[in-house]
Amino acid sequence: MLLYKRESMDSIDIKDEYALYLVLTQTGTRVSRLIKFYTRAPFNHVSVSTDERLANMFSFARQNAPKLFPAGFTKENITDGVFGMYSSVPCVIYKIPVTYEQYLRFNSLIEKFDNDKKLYKYNLLGFLTMIFNIPIKPKHSFMCSQFVAYILQEAGIINFDKRLSLVKPDDFRHMDNLQLIYSGDIKKYGQVFA
Repeated sequence: MLLYKRESMDSIDIKDEYALYLVLTQTGTRVSRLIKFYTRAPFNHVSVSTDERLANMFSFARQNAPKLFPAGFTKENITDGVFGMYSSVPCVIYKIPVTYEQYLRFNSLIEKFDNDKKLYKYNLLGFLTMIFNIPIKPKHSFMCSQFVAYILQEAGIINFDKRLSLVKPDDFRHMDNLQLIYSGDIKKYGQVFA
């Protein structure tokens, strides 16, 4: 079954400087280990960034590590928060070329989420509905994979062929037309730019 298809992109509009970065990670938190037990996937969290350095990644996760709550829309980076709790965090990083218009739409959506972040909550019910393959979408509530899928689709970058509430972090690893730029420890990746 086809998970998604790339939106058509005019090759004239594509420039190297317009790209997004998908970051899939596996931390050692209890929640992460529980998800891994269910999914058997190597990575169970996904973030998206406009910056190759990953100075700002966007996702839905805990907002005050090491506490589980509150959780919702968050800006992550590789040295603080949950990533800062561990000396090593396995990851893969993919580059997605985008058009200038898609890049602008993406940033506009991120700005909206950031401005209204108190409105958004973490979709706890999403774990159960995903396990039983029941598509639901509570208003203003996302899991990390649902958020990344939503924002990529709304920006016109990817059109998913499954309900966004059923997109899992591991689904992103199986997408075509992504350029794998790194696989390893996210901390070592960050040292390249230090």
